Amino acid sequence: MKQSKLVALTLAFVAIFSFQVFADDLFDLDGGAAGPEDPTAAEASSDEAAAPAEEVQNADAPKTAQLDTNAAIADSETEKELRDLNIEKKKQIKVVQKKDFMKDHRFELGIDIGFACGDWEDLLAVGIRATYHFNEYIALQARFLYGAVSWENETLKQAKEADAYVAKSNLMLTGGASVVFTPFYGKLSVFGDFIPKFDLNGSVGVYYYRTVADGEGVDKMNNNDVAFQVGFAPKIFLGKNASLSLNFDWFIMKDKRPKQEGGSSSYLKTDFLFTINASMFLPFAK
Repeated sequence: MKQSKLVALTLAFVAIFSFQVFADDLFDLDGGAAGPEDPTAAEASSDEAAAPAEEVQNADAPKTAQLDTNAAIADSETEKELRDLNIEKKKQIKVVQKKDFMKDHRFELGIDIGFACGDWEDLLAVGIRATYHFNEYIALQARFLYGAVSWENETLKQAKEADAYVAKSNLMLTGGASVVFTPFYGKLSVFGDFIPKFDLNGSVGVYYYRTVADGEGVDKMNNNDVAFQVGFAPKIFLGKNASLSLNFDWFIMKDKRPKQEGGSSSYLKTDFLFTINASMFLPFAK
């Protein structure tokens, strides 16, 4: 009886021991594949995650150094270019943006068409001009204008209706020279799509001025005198070799007009002349 109990106890001990060994191998609590709460596995996972980041950082390091080197080279070249700027290049960067339309030592040839506002009659005028630009700011301009067609304005019509005597004096032709100053240069944005470049100039000059004076029942008189001219003109550049300008000029001179009873009388005459000018520049620029 005691032996059978001893055998049963032994078998029970062996079974418990075998189950313990089997369970250890099954769950691998101490070795093999680590569980999620194993600190060794966590450290290994952390090391594996950190390794690629270090590799990426090491991979970026040469690129950053290369970029810094390229930037340093670019800065050096820019500084060298600024040091080596000659006078012509300095003229091109004295405006808001680089000036690609240069007038220095170039001739400008143009055609004018417009009208003169007289006291009694208005006049259609046509003409030509030639300009030499000493630099971007100062030019000498020669100009010739001819009064082609005249017509009565409303003031003259009212005077005729009242049977009043009118002594008229209209521009026949004029020619002279003026100095042109161009202190302003810029650009315009037209609806955001068209951006023309322009400048604004003023002029003063001396002109030979011939007028034709007449009145009802008297003979015509041709008068020759000297006129002083003051002008203002905005100019828009069309490419590098052409321009379009609007010209506002005032001519002031002493003029004579016939009297109804004979003889003549002197007047201070002021003519306002508005013209549109189309011109081209020589030599052509590329």
